Amino acid sequence: MHLDKHGYVSIVELIVFIPCLILGIAVCLRHGFKRTSGWIFVLILSAIRIAGAICQLLTYGSPTEGLIKATLILDSIGIAPLLLALLGVLSRLVDWINASMQNPKINSTLFRILQLVIGVSLILGILGVTSPKSQAADGAFIPPTISKIGIILNIVVYIAITTVFILSLPHGSALPRSERPLRIHIPIALLAIAIRLLYAALCIFVHDSTFSLFNGSIVANVLMAIAEEFFVVIITLALGFKLGRISVDVQGEIVDLNQKSSDNGGQLPLSA
Repeated sequence: MHLDKHGYVSIVELIVFIPCLILGIAVCLRHGFKRTSGWIFVLILSAIRIAGAICQLLTYGSPTEGLIKATLILDSIGIAPLLLALLGVLSRLVDWINASMQNPKINSTLFRILQLVIGVSLILGILGVTSPKSQAADGAFIPPTISKIGIILNIVVYIAITTVFILSLPHGSALPRSERPLRIHIPIALLAIAIRLLYAALCIFVHDSTFSLFNGSIVANVLMAIAEEFFVVIITLALGFKLGRISVDVQGEIVDLNQKSSDNGGQLPLSA
């Protein structure tokens, strides 16, 4: 079995993401597997990258249509888990701010809408890479309209997340000292995801020999996509181990916490 550059990248992904999967399970056991908490999506992304790498390696020995299609689908999934993980971390920050306010301006509705939009973009992305319209006569990938819509939706979500974070900056005093790493993590993750999102947008809208989902430069793919995913996963796992566990009754919810926290002085209960 002769491996090309993509094969070697797949081996590196296995080396990187298998430990991340194990650490992700540990973080989820610490904070919970609830979707709104965000930690579960780090675990999911690690599992997706492991499955994608395995499928890629299997295609060298048995390049069946099913394996190739599975590889294409798994490789196309990356931005959605990153955005959902970041949204979960942001929800924790907003929870603390809401708990200190009489009339919170950001509630669960916005976060539910953003989760829904990310879900729609994910579905559109998968449909895009599997659509017969995405295949040219020579077998090359041509981004269909639904793929472009999916990327635009991801950009809209990214802008919304960035806006919410900026609006939260004046309320940093509402965060306990132990929760202040949130304000450091979020902008760093936003920067990395911006690069990942830029790469995806270039692959869909420019689509040349350098930027292509499946036939582009492997260097561009590693530097602008894979490295960013790995970086966000690592710093999110580190954050998960650093932060204390919030009690289950309020974990990860974007709601008016004044009523729920009336028994504990307007603070979210933490445990070690």
